[in-house]
Amino acid sequence: MLQWLSKNRFFKTATILGAILVAVFLVYHTASAQSIADPNGQLLQGVKVIEQPLGLPAFDIRLIIARIIRVALGLVGIILVVLLMYAGYLWMTASGNDEQIGQAKNIIRNAVIGLAIILSAYSIVSFIMNMLGVQGGGGANTAVYAPGTQNFSGSGALGKVIKDHYPARNQKDVPRNTKIVVTFTKPILLSSFVDDNNGNKVLGDCINTDKASFNWLKDCDHIKLENNQLSDKFINVSQADNGQSIKALVITATTSTVNKITGIYTIVLKPITISDDGYLGNVNDSVSYVVHLGNGILTDDSTNNNPSVFQNQKVGNDFYYWQFTCSNLLDSSPPHVTGVFPDPININSKGEPKNSVIQISFSEPMDPTGVQGSFGITKVGAKTYYFLAGNKIFAEAQNSTVPLGNFNLTNNYQTLEFTPSYECGKNTCGNPIYCLPVCDQPGAICKDDNYQMLLEAAKTLVGSFESIPFSGIADMSGNALDGNNDGKAQTATTTLPVFENWKQPDNYFWTFKIKDAIDNISPYINKITPGVQAQNVPKDAELSLVFSKRMRVESAYNINIEEYPAPLNNIPLWKVPFVHLDYQTFDIHHGPFLDNIKQLYIPIVSSSVEDVHFNCFYPGVGPKDIVQNGALDSKVCDLTDPNLKGNCCGTKDEVGSEFCCNGAVVTAQNGVTECIKNIKAKNPLP
Repeated sequence: MLQWLSKNRFFKTATILGAILVAVFLVYHTASAQSIADPNGQLLQGVKVIEQPLGLPAFDIRLIIARIIRVALGLVGIILVVLLMYAGYLWMTASGNDEQIGQAKNIIRNAVIGLAIILSAYSIVSFIMNMLGVQGGGGANTAVYAPGTQNFSGSGALGKVIKDHYPARNQKDVPRNTKIVVTFTKPILLSSFVDDNNGNKVLGDCINTDKASFNWLKDCDHIKLENNQLSDKFINVSQADNGQSIKALVITATTSTVNKITGIYTIVLKPITISDDGYLGNVNDSVSYVVHLGNGILTDDSTNNNPSVFQNQKVGNDFYYWQFTCSNLLDSSPPHVTGVFPDPININSKGEPKNSVIQISFSEPMDPTGVQGSFGITKVGAKTYYFLAGNKIFAEAQNSTVPLGNFNLTNNYQTLEFTPSYECGKNTCGNPIYCLPVCDQPGAICKDDNYQMLLEAAKTLVGSFESIPFSGIADMSGNALDGNNDGKAQTATTTLPVFENWKQPDNYFWTFKIKDAIDNISPYINKITPGVQAQNVPKDAELSLVFSKRMRVESAYNINIEEYPAPLNNIPLWKVPFVHLDYQTFDIHHGPFLDNIKQLYIPIVSSSVEDVHFNCFYPGVGPKDIVQNGALDSKVCDLTDPNLKGNCCGTKDEVGSEFCCNGAVVTAQNGVTECIKNIKAKNPLP
């Protein structure tokens, strides 16, 4: 029988193994240039960058090579065992034959030398694989890691370009009958990605909504197709396990105003599957979907030639996608109101100052259709009331004119917030304060006024909370608002006038008092989690801030997180706020922090974060950031700049004054305001 390993073959084999190890090292080193983390925070590399986030089969050439090497080493080990058994057989059957015994000894000696080489090679290969990111022996559950980043590709736009969306990233147990909603930070150009399917020359709408024959597929506008199917260039919804796109996406959109810029910010997508009104998923098991927003979605900005909404994203990352998983169930439970601000009037009501926002909290995410926009005015006989376009929200004040401003659905679409647009002063940071009108009707003589507000619940089909489309307020699954939260579907009258006849279930209504006064006490932070200078923070650690006052939800989106050093793949950490029911606690949902290397995270809470009375959170000065060369210094209040010093008040200094502004705002008759500084004694902090 041939010898297992001669001296020449020993050196040849060692050389070949060395060459293989070098080749493996080069393959890993080259392929590690691309990296990404999957939704579980594990780093994906190579081919997985493209395939794994979409749920497609994912194979990494480095993993294939590693597995081949390990299989080969395993086969060689089996051969060694066979040779040892053969040598033992020769020895046992030699019957004193010295030549046969010598042959058996040589086989055993060479087999042992070969085994030592194989074990050494295996140890070296395993060590290199561990160093370069492959863990776990190449089995089906192999994970790929690399130091330096855990932010996912396509996710950094959340909190930057994408303000919010529903379902949330990686959300589980989403009802099959859900809608998909996306809110952008800039107005978008519907004509760039929407087809006028119903032919009425208005994009993002439906026709025949008041008819029994209404059909989502035929009567509504659609997302554009390419090659007769949904495309990643525009908006695509595909099944994660096989990449198969759904049939179509119906779109509805309404105009809203943000930061005094009016346009389309929020779109509502109705998935159309096998049948015209088909649902996502199936009745047997959970199904995951990927929503992909492409660079064919343009910004409504003709001055700059309507660039892509992702124009400032890194090349190759000019898109956004996320994944969610549908359960096998439909949602038939109605939403209800969990709280309002200002509080309903009771015997002890003192009212809220006029520089107040209006907030309505829901038990679950709501459909934005028809609940965003500004008030108009109508008159029924001698009665005047204010209504939102679409006739879903109504307001009335006894002695006050129509409140100017806008409703926006925010906070994961669970808070409807009305922000006044009439500027009535400036806060201690120099930012505008906005007010509701109080007692400004001709001939009104009063110091406070009672407002009434009513939300119209959607009309329902007989025997359920399933709503008639566009007939009123409903949740993301089309369940009508349960105004009195009794679990019974009821339909209020639609006979005018509204506030005399519509205060019936399932509409929701309340009365609140607004005073002709201004709140000017600045909020401050009571608690931060993790604490300042916290160490060894887990990658999925809770990030939250607790303020001293009720806060304005819209301003929470201005909270930012900076990373230092910058992520190696230049993909920013995605973040989106969620405000608790107390409206003082802000959770910042975020991508995974790095947990393999030391990384600094700097939450930025600037003067744009405000309470419900538009008072700014504002640390008076600094702190300076030597890493960023002072880039994080205050640009509004700076003790070293005479032009900005006037906005500083109550700053923390050597004498121990407070670390936030607590100035008083005085409004003159002509609307001119000034900030009275250093009045700590007048408005002390608790």
